[in-house]
Order: sequence, then C-alpha cells, then structure tokens
Amino acid sequence: MALLWGLPLAGGAACGFDARFFRFPPLVTHPPIHAPFSWPVFAVFAVIGLLAAAILIVGFKPPRLCGTDGSVSSAPPPPPKGPFPRHGRLGLGLLLVAWFLAWSRLDLPGPAEQHTFFPLWLGFIFFLDGLTYRRAGRSLFANRRSTFLLMFPVSALSWWYFEFLNRFVRNWWYPDRLDFGPVHYLVYSSLCFSTVLPAIFEIRELLMTVPALRRRWSHGPRVRLPRAGAIFFILGAALLPLIPLFPDPLFFAVWLAPLALLAGALGLAGAKSPFAPIRAGNWTPILTLALAALVCGFFWELWNAFSSPRWAYAVPYVGRFRVFAMPAVGYAGYLPFGPVCACFWLAWTGLLRRRGSGARVQDSAGSDLLFLNPEP
Repeated sequence: MALLWGLPLAGGAACGFDARFFRFPPLVTHPPIHAPFSWPVFAVFAVIGLLAAAILIVGFKPPRLCGTDGSVSSAPPPPPKGPFPRHGRLGLGLLLVAWFLAWSRLDLPGPAEQHTFFPLWLGFIFFLDGLTYRRAGRSLFANRRSTFLLMFPVSALSWWYFEFLNRFVRNWWYPDRLDFGPVHYLVYSSLCFSTVLPAIFEIRELLMTVPALRRRWSHGPRVRLPRAGAIFFILGAALLPLIPLFPDPLFFAVWLAPLALLAGALGLAGAKSPFAPIRAGNWTPILTLALAALVCGFFWELWNAFSSPRWAYAVPYVGRFRVFAMPAVGYAGYLPFGPVCACFWLAWTGLLRRRGSGARVQDSAGSDLLFLNPEP
C-alpha cells in the first residue's frame, strides 16, 4: 500500500508537479491536452480488445465428460430460486427515480439534480442483489451482510487511489462547475466512489448464477509461471514511478501497474488471489471479474452520458469513435479493472481482518468465491 502511493509521488517529484496536481476539487473548464490520435496505437488496443472479447464470448472448449454408458454427463441442476426480495424492489424504484432526476433537466433544485449518482447506483446495487437472490436463493446482502457493507468503504478507498493516479495522466476530468467546496466534494465523492466495488461484485455474483458462464472458462490453458509473484510485483513497482514521467505513452498503466503490484504482493504473501486458479486451468474467477467490470462500465457510461455532474475523457492516441463519452477502445480498460478491484479488496481486507479468518468462501451460486473473505 505504501508503494502504491509512494512510487507515483516519487516519479512526480522527479519530473516536477504540475500546479493543477494540487487543485481540489479537480473541476476544470477545458479538456487536458494530450498526444493526438494515432492509428497504429489505436489498432494495437483494438486488436487486444477484440482478442479479449473473443475469449469472453467463445470461452474454452471443455473436455468431454462421459459416463459409464459413453454418454456426455449432464449439466448440474440449477440452483434453487427464491422470491424477488423487497430490497430488490426498493432498489429498482430508487434506481428509476434517480435515473429520471439525473436525465430530466427539469431545473430541479441543485441538491436534487447534482446528487443523483449515489442513489442511482445504490438502487442498482440492491436491484442486482435482488436478481441474484431471485435466481440463486442467496445473495450478498441477504446472506453476507457484514461483507456487503464492508465493500462500500473499501470501494471508496480504492477509487480515491485511481483519482490520485489520474492527477498525473489526466485521462478523465470533471467539466461541470458546481458549488461544491472541498469538504462537500470529499464527502459526496466518497459516497459515489463507495458504489464501485459493490456494483462490480454484485454483477459478478449475478453472472455466476448462469451455469453456462461458470463452465465456459473453467477448462482453459494451465499457466504456471515460476516466481510469478515476484515478477508481477517488480513490474508494477517499475511502472508506477514512470507514469508521471511519461503520462501519455503509459496512459494504460494506470490500470495495469496497480494490478501487477497488488497481484504480485498477494502472491508473495501467500494470500488468496483471483489469478491463482489459472495454474489449474480455471479462468472463471478472473474472467467473470473482467466481464462484470465491462458490464458495469457500460452502465457507468450510459448513465453518465446525460447527467450532471458528469465526467469526460481526454485519452491520448485513441480518443476517437466514442460510445457515450468513452472512446471505443477505452472499454478494454474495464477488463483489468475488475481483477484490480478484487485485488484491492483482498489487500484492504487482508490488512483489516483477524488473523486466521481466511477460510474458503462460497458465492451465492455455489462456486468458489476467491475475492471475498468470510464473515466471523
């Protein structure tokens, strides 16, 4: 955790801090200036995104499972279903009301129009939890309440870190001039940031209620790298101080460097990691996290498109062909974001939880949930 913050600050000190680095709240009137669009760079990231999409869509071919009569074994029975719970219905109602207020442009009082993000996403989270309970008979809110609540402060801490890294690269910015003082901005932004991890984890929980998705990536290639933890830790530690020195060429490292350092640290510590099952060919934990973040990213960009306050993007080299405000290839950045959120969760809760509480956990669909700690 010290390296995550200290290494970029060391790089920033080496090249000199821009005066805008210390501006708070970070509201600006003009987009940051970056390197112009580059077809070769765009093509590279487009190919990477298409390859990732192909893996998510096609998956891996499972081995043929035969019974004694030579027939292919049948799929496991579906999980028991429950009623759609009250908190799911309330969440849907809150989501719809907040969505209407965010997009309505009815000249509502400032507090009503400028504070819709948190209730909208809180409603979405409870609606997702209700859907999971309806499909699986279990959910995070219904069955793991303390874990569910802990996600919110951990999420706020985690996203503030990316806001810190963005001070160096300035890939997203907040164009709306609002009457938010520093304390107001800090408190309300923390509430908004607290919804990031719960939304991704709730979508992942819902995805895991689909048997086909649980099986699609469970028989992939086995990847066993010697000293993988040390390699990734060193890679992340090397990239982080370079981001302030080369913010445009390393714009993508904002998502990859923390992931490498955290995943490497978890590996070196012998802690749970969403990457560990890859050694046995099970890519389900890491790819469901990536897919969950991608789905969540679509809704982030959708609801941001016509809301106020909102964010905008100024990404070097790839800033064309936008879907909502996001450049099209920028959606590929959501793929590592899901795993890095899981690594942040494991790191923070690993520091907070009592020693010896690292037993295995089952998610609401019955699969091994590698990134959630058990409740006491």
